[in-house]
Amino acid sequence: MTKIRFYIIIIFAGLATTACNKYLDVKPKGKLIPSEVADFDHLLDHTWTVQYIFLDNNGGSMAGYLNDNLELSEGMGKVAYKANNHPNIDRFYAYTFRKPYRNPNTSDYFWDWGTYRAASYYNNVIDGIGSLKSIGAEDGQYARTVLAQALAGRGFQYFLHNLLYGPVYKPGAANNARTIPYVTNSDINAPMVDLSTQEEVFRLAGKDLHAALADAPVATNWPSRANKTAVQAMLAYYHLWTRKYDSAAHYANLAWTGATASGGPDKVIYNFNDFSWTNPANTISSTIKAPDNFLEAVNSREILLYRSEDRGAGRSSSSYPSEEYIALFDAANDLRYNYFFLTAPGYKTSYNGVDYNDGQRIQYYRGSKTQLTSGFTYPEVLLMRAEAYARTGKLAEAITDLNLLRRYRYKTGTPAIAMGTQDEVIAEVLKERRRELPASGIKRLLDLKRFVPDAGKPWHKAKIVHKLGTETFEAAVDSDLFIFNIANTILQYNPHWNVPLDYRPF
Repeated sequence: MTKIRFYIIIIFAGLATTACNKYLDVKPKGKLIPSEVADFDHLLDHTWTVQYIFLDNNGGSMAGYLNDNLELSEGMGKVAYKANNHPNIDRFYAYTFRKPYRNPNTSDYFWDWGTYRAASYYNNVIDGIGSLKSIGAEDGQYARTVLAQALAGRGFQYFLHNLLYGPVYKPGAANNARTIPYVTNSDINAPMVDLSTQEEVFRLAGKDLHAALADAPVATNWPSRANKTAVQAMLAYYHLWTRKYDSAAHYANLAWTGATASGGPDKVIYNFNDFSWTNPANTISSTIKAPDNFLEAVNSREILLYRSEDRGAGRSSSSYPSEEYIALFDAANDLRYNYFFLTAPGYKTSYNGVDYNDGQRIQYYRGSKTQLTSGFTYPEVLLMRAEAYARTGKLAEAITDLNLLRRYRYKTGTPAIAMGTQDEVIAEVLKERRRELPASGIKRLLDLKRFVPDAGKPWHKAKIVHKLGTETFEAAVDSDLFIFNIANTILQYNPHWNVPLDYRPF
């Protein structure tokens, strides 16, 4: 039996006590045997479908330490992480581009606690609904909407996992690197499938997402579940990768117009001009006073699809925002800078007779002031439409979308972005995208990989350079250093994948 199957057994052995109390009455006692559509529907509400999606056991993400938004000071790196043998030292190894980033002989949280644990829920819902002997006419549409949400969750999760565990995807190329197993069978005794190629995962994920679109519900009970707008956003993002920008524009437009049809942009975007501090004398500990009480909630008006995100990155307990990232913001007019970039005491310690004192440092407090997601926000949907418009030559439409978001983020009276060349407009949209997305997590890392085919463009980066004291570390984005490896704890139980075990010292 494979390691993956082992984890799935553990998951479903525990469901009798972790799922809804309703299941305690299902016979035989102590077993989870769903028999109705509603039983499968409830599985989609489990926290494990969202909780550790590309996060480590302490809520951080190694993925963010590969990108160009974060930096470590010498004391942080050499003492807090390395000398103290930090429990998440993979962040330090990622920052210094030293593989293996994680101990290959221990559990990979992204894999075991994240993607494949979530996928086990989706697969049980998909197979379970398909196996129900009879579904009444009144439950037919209900079943289809539940099935659609599971298909969307599975397809999008595997799509992202494939991008992280595979090389740079290059539309039009073979993309035949074998990356991940696209597991669709909920039977824990079924043989483990082979690794799919990157192109095969694109095809299978696209199939799941398109299958979900027709019956995805207009609304769901919680943003952890994909409604129709979320599925449209998934397809827009999918086609930013395939570089079928007309399709990306199509789906992003459907998502945005559907979301704003009733209530307009005010319904799905906060106007930062309406914000104030609850305690202006101590902004570090102060909350932000917003027009509603949901700014820090999962169901914030801006969150379309919720997946857990690294909320601690950028503060002295883990990292700082990089100088380049800070410089991306207009300190005088961008209200994100006013509320998220605050000066506070940095890392300070003594080790082996050496004092390390970072002094006062600009730190990134967005994760402690607002809720974050590695899924989708409505502002990202708008920026995906803007990017797709710009890449298809609809520059006026792209500028309109860009300036619409800026009206909600910059001080009233800040000049709008003017028309430019196509490359200039794309560059402005992508700079705004970088400001809008969380500093850490997977989205910036994936954008760096997505932009590899844009060599020579202002938003393209061939390599990332990190500094630690006087040392410099650099890595090409289109290299093995930006590919996550499958852990030995998985490989050893799947010899038919023909992937050698990783014997590099950790």
